[in-house]
Amino acid sequence: LHLHTMLWIKGSLTPQQMRERLTSKDGDFQKSLIEYLEGCYNGQFMTGVNAEVESRVQHVLNPEVRNPKKDPCVNVPEAPPQECKLHQNPMQHARCKQCNSIVQWKSRFNTTVDEFLYRFNRHDCSKGWCKNPRYPGCKARFPREVVRETTIDPTTGHMKLRHGESNLNTYNEVLTYLMMSNTDVTSLLSGTAMKAVIAYTTDYITKPGLRTHTMMEIIKSVFTR
Repeated sequence: LHLHTMLWIKGSLTPQQMRERLTSKDGDFQKSLIEYLEGCYNGQFMTGVNAEVESRVQHVLNPEVRNPKKDPCVNVPEAPPQECKLHQNPMQHARCKQCNSIVQWKSRFNTTVDEFLYRFNRHDCSKGWCKNPRYPGCKARFPREVVRETTIDPTTGHMKLRHGESNLNTYNEVLTYLMMSNTDVTSLLSGTAMKAVIAYTTDYITKPGLRTHTMMEIIKSVFTR
């Protein structure tokens, strides 16, 4: 089973308004938008490059190193500690017991997210899946271009967002942590992108499929397991 979701932000700018602001050389707006988008989704691991994450994940997947029952994929995600009522930035107050517990949890959070990303979000081209005689290249468009820093074309307003790993889907770390599975998150910054996604989703959900009562039985069985 998988899910397609579109979130519309009430009061947000239209693609045309966004383009006008981006081409008007409004530095403050550009800076704020980049910070917002880079905070919403990511294209690289949180604790290092692919080789570093791979080494760590392969190590903990050894049953002699970590009990399979403690695999984060089969356990409820660890909830964060209570916020410190004295300090706003826990990283700056290591001697505070509550701040330190938050910092320690965030470290475990980052490591867990990277394990999920390594195990579920990386693309591996293979024959019969994304490569076949009809699609000699990868039909999923991997590997992706590596972009070290987010850039904005001053003429067109086109944004090229930072993306550090060529075979990694873009993701939101909180969503990945909670879903414990493969996710692909992106923002629709142009009318063309919005139309393409709407057309794809409409085509997808109108495919001939299961009868309603059969679908309901499947949903019921999932929740009653």
